[in-house]
Amino acid sequence: MNKLLTILLLIFLFLSCKNDKKSELEFYVENQTSFFDLRNGDWTKNSWIRKPENLKIVHESFKKFGYDKLKNLIFKNDNEFLIQGIYIKRNFENLMDSLELTYSKPEIQTKYYVEFWNRRKAEQNDSIVYEIIREFNSMKSDKKPLNYQNQFENDTLVDLLKIEFDNENLNSKKAVTDFYTLKKYGFNQSAYNLLYERAEYSELELDREKLRKELTKTTEFEQPWLIDNEK
Repeated sequence: MNKLLTILLLIFLFLSCKNDKKSELEFYVENQTSFFDLRNGDWTKNSWIRKPENLKIVHESFKKFGYDKLKNLIFKNDNEFLIQGIYIKRNFENLMDSLELTYSKPEIQTKYYVEFWNRRKAEQNDSIVYEIIREFNSMKSDKKPLNYQNQFENDTLVDLLKIEFDNENLNSKKAVTDFYTLKKYGFNQSAYNLLYERAEYSELELDREKLRKELTKTTEFEQPWLIDNEK
């Protein structure tokens, strides 16, 4: 009898684990915007960001949100920096100053800057890259936010930046607003991650099960914009 009870207990535990696993494998629809690969893709192979009009959109959106709030995107040391997985062995501030200076003065360009600007010219985006660098450098020197041109900024991108990087006064009310913003744009997997997989939201009081049931399911996992940051 004891042996039978042990077997039944093991079967029960196995079935419980199986049910838990099933719930973990619930996936949710994630909208793939035109700029989606900027979040999870390889910037060095991204053709969308190389188009001048798209560089303008991203720049104006960053300006509206505030470049100063995005400083954690760049990991800097004295003579090197890392941005979106791209490692460059140069001082970031010096590099930005030198790129602005050498754009219209080929006579003072070293090999690095010649190659940089030649690549931009080949991609036909050198003028907008120069404009971005010049405005970014002026922001550093003036210590003032840049005025953005709202006809170019992208509301979806700005709202996503607010959710991910503007969390100083995060509370339950803002978390629910963030959830519905993601849902409005079709980022259901991101909204799920906000409820269950994001450290900054984990201690907030939310009716997670009620909110989760409002999300649209799918049968296959789709890479989310708002990634799991708890693993």
